[in-house]
Amino acid sequence: MLNNTAPYRRDDHGTLKVPVLMPLVEVVVTDDGYLDIRLDREPYTPDGAATRRDLAAIVKSIADDLGAPVRVEVHEGDGNTYTDIVTPRGQANEQRAADQVPSATATNGFLPDEEVSVAVILGQHRHGADSLENRLPPALLATHRGNVVLLGRTSGTVRVVGE
Repeated sequence: MLNNTAPYRRDDHGTLKVPVLMPLVEVVVTDDGYLDIRLDREPYTPDGAATRRDLAAIVKSIADDLGAPVRVEVHEGDGNTYTDIVTPRGQANEQRAADQVPSATATNGFLPDEEVSVAVILGQHRHGADSLENRLPPALLATHRGNVVLLGRTSGTVRVVGE
C-alpha cells in the first residue's frame, strides 16, 4: 500500500448537498439604486422595489427555499461584477459546528490557537496560554471601560473586558 491514510469516503464530508448545476441568482443594480433580481434567468422580484438593503435577506431566502447553495452575481452600473456562493442558513452552521470540535480544554472560554476578535475593533489575535487582557493597552481599557469586547471566532465565547 502506497498511502497509509484512511481511504476517501464521501460520508465523512458532511451533509451539505451541492447540486451539479447551482441555481444562479443574477442581480443588476439599476441607475436609481433598485435591484433587478433573477433566479435562473427568470424574474424573481416582479415589482422591482428591492434595494441593496434587501439583497442579503432575499438571497438567503432563496437559498433557504431551495435547500441548496446558490451562486450570486451582482452586476453594478459601473460595469463591476461581484460573485459569491450563499448556502442555506442551517446547513452551513451545522457543518461548521461539526468540523470545530474542541481538541483541548478552553482557557477563559477561548480555545487554544483560536482567532479572537477585539472590538472596539482593534485587530485579530490568536489566543495562547497567557491572558489577552494583560496585553491590551491600559489607556484603551481606561477610556473604553466595559466597551472592549473579545469574541472567539471558533468557540463563540464573548467576554467584556474592563468592567
